[in-house]
Amino acid sequence: MALGVNPFFEQKKTGPKQRRTEQGVVDMVIMLRKQNYAITDIRAALYAQDQALSLDTINAILKQEGFAPLPKRTRQERIAIQLPQKITPPKSVAWSYTDEVFTTERAAGVLVFLPLLQSLGIIKAIENAHFPSTTQLSSTQMILSFLALKLMGNARWSHDSVWNMDRALGLFAGLNVLPKATTLSSYSYRVQRTSNLTLLKNLVECFKSEEEESEFNLDFKAIPHWGDESVLEKNWCGARSKAMKSILALIVQCPKTGMVSYTDAELKHSTQNDAVLEFVDFWKAGKGIAPKMLIFDSRFTTYENLSKLNQSPEKIKFLTIRRRGKKLIEQVNALPEDQWQIIQVERAKGKKQEMRIYDRKTTLGKYEGEIREIILTDHGRQRPTFLITNDFDLNAKQLIRKYARRWMVEKEIAEQIAFFHLNSPSSSIVVKVDFDLTLSLLAHNLYRHLAQKLHGFEQCNAETIHRDFLDNGATITMHNGSAHVSIKKKTHLPILLNVDLLKNETSIPWMGGLKINFSGGSVT
Repeated sequence: MALGVNPFFEQKKTGPKQRRTEQGVVDMVIMLRKQNYAITDIRAALYAQDQALSLDTINAILKQEGFAPLPKRTRQERIAIQLPQKITPPKSVAWSYTDEVFTTERAAGVLVFLPLLQSLGIIKAIENAHFPSTTQLSSTQMILSFLALKLMGNARWSHDSVWNMDRALGLFAGLNVLPKATTLSSYSYRVQRTSNLTLLKNLVECFKSEEEESEFNLDFKAIPHWGDESVLEKNWCGARSKAMKSILALIVQCPKTGMVSYTDAELKHSTQNDAVLEFVDFWKAGKGIAPKMLIFDSRFTTYENLSKLNQSPEKIKFLTIRRRGKKLIEQVNALPEDQWQIIQVERAKGKKQEMRIYDRKTTLGKYEGEIREIILTDHGRQRPTFLITNDFDLNAKQLIRKYARRWMVEKEIAEQIAFFHLNSPSSSIVVKVDFDLTLSLLAHNLYRHLAQKLHGFEQCNAETIHRDFLDNGATITMHNGSAHVSIKKKTHLPILLNVDLLKNETSIPWMGGLKINFSGGSVT
């Protein structure tokens, strides 16, 4: 070691003695301050000329040049200052396929869904739903514009400054750029329930799976509306433990695939008990057969409707919970101990839970015939649970596991609230929310379909898939009728590009035969 060098304490290095900002930029700052520009206005003016300078740097320059802080100004005085004009986004028109190169900062993942839309037949399903069109844009272009924002997880349509200049999102919808917020909002009021219902029926065929067992979890969701003059009915909101003015929506999920099969946001207090029968009619009309089993909670429908399910020609099975009262609990406490069974029910991650059950036949008011009742105790709850079903063939363990999986539909609802912003309706108009809910179903199912193709991420929710794979930038090269998407480097990008649909070039007929292919970029 050289003499005179301290091996324990490094000598502190001082910063530059002189300012590194170019003199031309300093002169611009001084000139703008002489015109009474505030430091925020100066920064905006510099950005307009591709000169990025922080507020601290601008403030240091002004202090060094001897400028005092500006006095407080009125709003009219601030408006009078001529700031650089904002760039006006172009009007949405059909895509003009010319050779060019453009980039996107975050919408590369949305383009990944184009091959999925083609392979699943989603475009044909949208066209056959007969949504309204505009004077400039087709119904398919409008629906894909909404879907692009859903797939992006965009919080509000009114936040159009985030996406109204992004050409990649426009390409997804077959446009130069997406329509503005006012166009989207006015369009959503024109959509009728019949179009939403037709699209739902068509999507059942698009997302059909070999694993589908016609078994469904059903649940209501109260979507609060925060407007002072809301005309909506009050519904119970479990998350807030109180009744609030809200839109009551039905969500139906297939527990085997995780796909959401049906939604309805036009329910009222007078019709909510019959929602289960309406879903049965919907499924029979689309598939030609009735559901095999429906699983829901105790307040979903009436005992009279349970009887209708049991007496239907298909004898539709159901599994739900009986509302427990004081007398019912007293009867359970009086049951002999030797008539109870002790069973072990499998839980997640291979764990098992031991509980006591009492399996018997009983009768209910307004329900014709006998019904099977399974009473559960020692299962982690203070009071017993009463499972009721018209299925006398499955054993108690199987029925208990099936009802436990009903919580999956609540998980899907929580996901739609978190990522698809289901809980933030911008209007109390039910038609608009029903349209929004239908598109949330489509976006959710597209994410589930993509997740099943990503090795190791099959059970991840939409938010995780978007964060790890799709929230990324890209360079799009349009040449000779093809679009080459070079996605920026990202940790999980190799897994995404290993999906079969993305390995080869895909032709998109509804976009004029455009061919799209994907590759990994060399930069982040």
